[in-house]
Amino acid sequence: MAGLRKSGDVTIKDIAAALGIAHSTVSRALNDHPHINPETKAKVRRAAQELGYAANSGARMMRSGASRLVGLIVPDVQNEFYNAAAKIMADSCAREGYQLVLAVSEDDPEKELQQVQALREARVAGVLVAATASPRRDTVQMLKQLPTVQFLRRHPGIAGHTVRADDVLGIYKATEHLLGLGHRRIGYVGVTEQLSTGRARADGYRLAYGDARLKVNAGLMRLGAPRPEFGHEALVELCGLPTPPTAIVVASPRLMLGVLEGVNALRLSVPEDLSLVAYSDLDWFQVWQPAITAVALPVADMAATAALLLFRQIQQRGPEGSGSSTPFEPLLNIRGSSASLRVALKPVKSARR
Repeated sequence: MAGLRKSGDVTIKDIAAALGIAHSTVSRALNDHPHINPETKAKVRRAAQELGYAANSGARMMRSGASRLVGLIVPDVQNEFYNAAAKIMADSCAREGYQLVLAVSEDDPEKELQQVQALREARVAGVLVAATASPRRDTVQMLKQLPTVQFLRRHPGIAGHTVRADDVLGIYKATEHLLGLGHRRIGYVGVTEQLSTGRARADGYRLAYGDARLKVNAGLMRLGAPRPEFGHEALVELCGLPTPPTAIVVASPRLMLGVLEGVNALRLSVPEDLSLVAYSDLDWFQVWQPAITAVALPVADMAATAALLLFRQIQQRGPEGSGSSTPFEPLLNIRGSSASLRVALKPVKSARR
C-alpha cells in the first residue's frame, strides 16, 4: 500500500490491488457479507481507511433502491424529550449501519408533507414519525409505501406500529397524587385533543376524578399548542379565576416551561400557593426549587424499541400493515413541588405586586 497515494477517487479496485485480493472480495467485505471472514473484513476496512476510500452511496442506492438513511420527523427540536429520543435513535441507527436524518414539522401539515417528500426522494430506508394532528392525504399515502413506525403520537391513517407512552395512566397518576393530597380544584394545562397524546392525557385527568367520585370542572382545563407561550397564558388565566386552582397538572414539558415563567411573573410560591406536577421528567426539574414532581417517561426504552421495530420492517423489505402499538408505563417521581392542601390560592389580583 505504500506506493498508492491517498485520494478521494480511490476505488474498490485500488484497494483490491493494494491488498492483492479480488475486488469482489473487497466489495463483500465492505458490505459486511457473512461469507467473508472477520480477519479479511478488518484488513479491508483498515486499508480503505488508510487509502482514503469513500463509499459511493449514490451508486449503492441505484443498485439497492434504498439508501442507508433513516428519517425522523418530530414537531419540535426544542422539546427535550424529542432531543433525547433522537440521540438514542441515532445511536441505534449507527450500530445497524444507518444514518439518522432529522426533519422538523413544527406541527404544520404542509411542512410535514414537504419533509416526507424530501425523505422519499432521498430514498430513505424507513421513517420514524411523530405525526401532526391532521396529516395531508399525500403524506399518509407516501408513508404507507415506506417502512414506518409512529413515535409517541398515533394517527389512525398512518400504517405501521406505534411506540408510545401510556398517557392515560401517566396523567391519571399525576392527578390521583394531587387528589390524595387533598386538592379538589386541580387545574389541567395540556395539548389539544386533536392530537392522540392530547386526548389520552386529558382522559387520564378526567378518569382520575371519576374514580375518586368527583366531578371534573371543565373551567379548570386549558388545552392548546404545546408551546411555552400557551403554558404561560393558561397559568395566568387559571390563577385569575375568582376561585383559582390549588394545584395544576401540566401535561407537556414545553407547557411546563411557560407555566413556571408565569409562576415567577406572578410571584407565586410553590407549593405553598400552588402545587405543580409535570408530565415528562427533565433533568432541570430537579434543579428548579423546589424540585418538580413529575411523571417520567422511559424515553430510552421507547426510542430504542421504535428503532428496533423499524429495522425489522426494513429487513422485511416493506411497510407493516398492522396498526398495533407498544405502550410504556410512566413512573411518578414525587418531589417538593406538590404538597398537601393548605390555604386556597387568592385571586391573581391580590398576588400581583
